[in-house]
Amino acid sequence: MQAVILAAGKGTRLHPLTISTPKPLIAVGEKPLIEHVLDALPSAIDELIVIVNHLREQIIEQLGDAWNGIPIRYLVQEPLNGTAGALWLAQEHLHDKFLVINADDLYTQDDLEQLIKHEWSMLVHEVDRSLTFAALSNLDDCFIQLGPGSTAVCGAYVLGTTLFEQDPVQIYVGDHTELGLPQTLERISRKVQIQMVQATHWHQVGTHNQLEAARALTA
Repeated sequence: MQAVILAAGKGTRLHPLTISTPKPLIAVGEKPLIEHVLDALPSAIDELIVIVNHLREQIIEQLGDAWNGIPIRYLVQEPLNGTAGALWLAQEHLHDKFLVINADDLYTQDDLEQLIKHEWSMLVHEVDRSLTFAALSNLDDCFIQLGPGSTAVCGAYVLGTTLFEQDPVQIYVGDHTELGLPQTLERISRKVQIQMVQATHWHQVGTHNQLEAARALTA
């Protein structure tokens, strides 16, 4: 099974750390974020596609051509046009179902093993705050849309290549537009069932406070 690792972002909320170090290589405990992600991958993963941009030479040097014997293909996202934009770069290399995952969040291998049991799925986690773009489900716990709620989208998905029959959805982020993967999945959920899988543990590392909390967890 293939896995697409999204590792292209600039991590501006973690400045000044990410000015000279790509966010996936920020240390958490004794290893960089992206290595935590790779160590959590399901045992079925036999090929990696890593989407890079910012300071990509450092990521390529760190990981090399393979990770624990799993070959790695690198693709450069230029310009940086969102998570769907990153995934669409890989479409010609993908076959059957595949895993998509962020390079800078902390997951557990058990949760990702549960995720890949489904043909289409989305990892979600209940949080203690109200979200504008939470994952909403039907009575069968299948994702149907984004909206107000407390179920966070964790940035890990199992998808199929029929996804690319759907045009990626353009969204507004601040003063620019990009292509959003969750919003694109909202569209395709009218055609396929996307099972929502509850994460037992998930930790975002997007801000300095989140980074310090992640380091405390792995201390």
